[in-house]
Amino acid sequence: MAKIQTFRWVCLFAVFLALVPISETGAAENIYVFPGESIQAAIDKALPGDTILVKPGEYNENLQINQENLTIISDSKNPYNTVVITGEDKESNVFKVVASNATISGFSIADSKCGIYLNGAKNCVINNNNISGNIIGICLFKSNNNTLSNNFIHSNADCGIKAFTSSGNAIYNNYLNNTKNARDDKSNAWNRTSGNCWSDYTGKDEDGDGIGDTAYTINSRTISIDYRPLMDFIPELPVMPEAIFTSNMTVGYAPLTVEFKDISENASSFLWDLGDLVTSDSAEFLHTFVNEGNYTVTLNAMNENGSDSTHVTITVLKAPDPSVPILPEAKFNENVTYGHVPLTIQFFDFSKNAASISWNFGDGKNSCCPNPIHTFCCPGNYTVSLTAENENGSSSKCIVITVLEPANQSFTEDTVNPEDARDYGSSRRNESTDIDGILGKKMLGSVGRFVLSFTGTRSLAEMVPSLEHEIYRFVDMAKNFTEDSVSRIEVKNTSMNVLLFGFLGIALGLSLFRRGK
Repeated sequence: MAKIQTFRWVCLFAVFLALVPISETGAAENIYVFPGESIQAAIDKALPGDTILVKPGEYNENLQINQENLTIISDSKNPYNTVVITGEDKESNVFKVVASNATISGFSIADSKCGIYLNGAKNCVINNNNISGNIIGICLFKSNNNTLSNNFIHSNADCGIKAFTSSGNAIYNNYLNNTKNARDDKSNAWNRTSGNCWSDYTGKDEDGDGIGDTAYTINSRTISIDYRPLMDFIPELPVMPEAIFTSNMTVGYAPLTVEFKDISENASSFLWDLGDLVTSDSAEFLHTFVNEGNYTVTLNAMNENGSDSTHVTITVLKAPDPSVPILPEAKFNENVTYGHVPLTIQFFDFSKNAASISWNFGDGKNSCCPNPIHTFCCPGNYTVSLTAENENGSSSKCIVITVLEPANQSFTEDTVNPEDARDYGSSRRNESTDIDGILGKKMLGSVGRFVLSFTGTRSLAEMVPSLEHEIYRFVDMAKNFTEDSVSRIEVKNTSMNVLLFGFLGIALGLSLFRRGK
């Protein structure tokens, strides 16, 4: 008896599995079609919920949509200057829809039997299309509860919109200018808050509200009437969703927990694909990536007009071995490595695994700022080093900064023409002889001792070389500003005489001052 009962339960469970459909669809995807590619091929490989975005260009195809819940839109959302779809011949249809919940938006559709033909389709959305040059612009056959809005339907040979054996459709805010604008053998709604703009409407708008004062009749027998015909057609572009989200990190060690937050605009629903076979429809959540690898996280945002998607790559690194210490790695960059005094340099720290850093600028100055600005005030070569540290050790990197003399400084006082070196040395010896001849060595020594006794400074003999150097420097600088320069010997003879007699005068004055006291 127990075996029979068990057998019955197994049979019932098998029947249950056979009756319950198993969904094979994953997260919705965006499929892009570029000029030269086939839109039909994209339709054939699409799954329910997918969006096919057609890039601007001209496509010559006859398309059949037999997959439920597809969105086919132009990527620019503008039918007038982007996408043009032309049927292969006058006896075919550009779009033939035999599935429900399809959306067709943003196309220019021309030169076919029917621009858009809905055959047994339900809950489809046809909006923002430019449909012209066909035999019939939009044709509905045994198709119910569809929405046709914001379409520019003109120059079609037989009829703009033809609905037969179809009911419950909402047709509003379209512009129609065709041989025959509309036919309807059932009851459909030709207006909501507003109706359609008819090229053959003869009514008036006495109150100036933009809506005709009298109704426009499509078929009085079936009561197919537009009660709010528009005086002017102002196309309303569909509001498309924009997928936007944030993540608090994009790289880290496994296991990595990431916070995602949806901030999409104009979206009525959204779906996440986290790249590891997990999906979510939450606005904000945490997700943990267990294994290392690169995961493409995609957010699809949707509304009644279409969908949009965006993605980010999450990089999950292999967890480090806890037995192997993680050492710091000192790295930095700078905006310049040489220049004239004063030289100001910006440094940038790029160290890894560092708990702290310290800078040594080689001139006695230090810093612990990550991106310091430092000024070198004196010429020279300075070794700048950065040290990065953590609990496991330290690492250093250094670079040499070259600081040059001020750009406007003259160096003529220290330079001698190599060809004149012999004559220059000889003239220096002759000049020394001249000085000795003027004063005499004994007199020079006496004057030096005399000055030293009153001033406490170096002897005159010790000061002569430095004073002589300063005189030369002054003369060379003066030569840069006048063409009437004098020779070194003339200046030296005159200058040294004036200098020595000046010292004698100072010494004599000090002597008289002391005696007076």
